[in-house]
Amino acid sequence: MDKGQMKKGVLEMCILHVAASGELYGYEIMKRVTGAFPEINESTVYAILRRLHADGCTESYTGETSGGPTRKYYRITPAGKAHLEKMLSDWREMLEAITSLGI
Repeated sequence: MDKGQMKKGVLEMCILHVAASGELYGYEIMKRVTGAFPEINESTVYAILRRLHADGCTESYTGETSGGPTRKYYRITPAGKAHLEKMLSDWREMLEAITSLGI
């Protein structure tokens, strides 16, 4: 099994989960994910976020903070929610199978 591919899938699920919590700007999503996975570099999170956006799982808009620079905000789309639910279902099934083996 390719460890990198498995971790990438878990990161994708985590990024979508964070995006589903509300409209967040990219840096905020990146900080939450790297807080949970400190060994992951920022560019990896942004690359996955861009791919999710290109795949229609998130949408973005530009917003301003009071007096600050414009920021790109992301929100999950209905397609993204469906993709997240499928990933979570697969994840739970895998955990159940692993647990049944006593691992």
